[in-house]
Amino acid sequence: MKLHRINALLLKYYYITINRVDRLFDIVYWPIIDLFIWGFTAFYIQELSDVNVLSMLLGGAILWVFVWRASQDIAVFILEDFWSRNLYHLFSSPVRLSEHLTSIIMIGLFRALATFVLMWIVAIAFYSFNILTISPLIIAFAVFLLTLFGWAVGLFVAAFIFRYGQRIQVLAWSVTFLLQPFVCIFYPLSVLPEWAARIAVVLPPTHVFEALRAAIYNQAINYAGLWYALIAELILFVIMAFFLQAAFQRSRKTGLLAKGD
Repeated sequence: MKLHRINALLLKYYYITINRVDRLFDIVYWPIIDLFIWGFTAFYIQELSDVNVLSMLLGGAILWVFVWRASQDIAVFILEDFWSRNLYHLFSSPVRLSEHLTSIIMIGLFRALATFVLMWIVAIAFYSFNILTISPLIIAFAVFLLTLFGWAVGLFVAAFIFRYGQRIQVLAWSVTFLLQPFVCIFYPLSVLPEWAARIAVVLPPTHVFEALRAAIYNQAINYAGLWYALIAELILFVIMAFFLQAAFQRSRKTGLLAKGD
């Protein structure tokens, strides 16, 4: 990989971000709306119960941003090149797939951090909730694990886009929402029915959010679950990287990159 190529692609996606209203909405508008909805809902539930619902809901909403941004940005920025029919020109140049993905991952991480900081400030200002007071070490590890999982999901979706083109672009927006009910963002694993719990316990983010709730309620954290999440995500990321590479090579052979369909 060449750093100057990655820098050039970073600059490209930076200008796409700041010159598109919908991209800015992804960073600011939708996350803040989610925070307001869950924050005021938590305020209401808090009045009916002694359980610390506010921290649980807001903590989950803030941290889920890293999965959402990490996965969606990979898929959507690749789709952006499909829509502009730029993929053929991009990969006719010396740019490698690894450099392209590295630039997307980096700009996505910057966007996720910007959203996190904004939501952190709003949560403090409106709800007197500071997520960093829970446990800075756990929060930092959770951010890493959730981002890594988001990247793995993003590579999975990107592979399907390279293989089948724009006709399955709905996956770019829907996969994380399909996973959301099973990863226990806003409720503990114990409330799920047995069939759903079997799915949830396999998904790495479930263990991250379970650890977050344990930290909020000053309970023992299941570090074995966090280690499982780390190992599973690393394996998943490597598998998805090979899957994406195979799909990319297939798209070159079938001419999908040239057609941009």
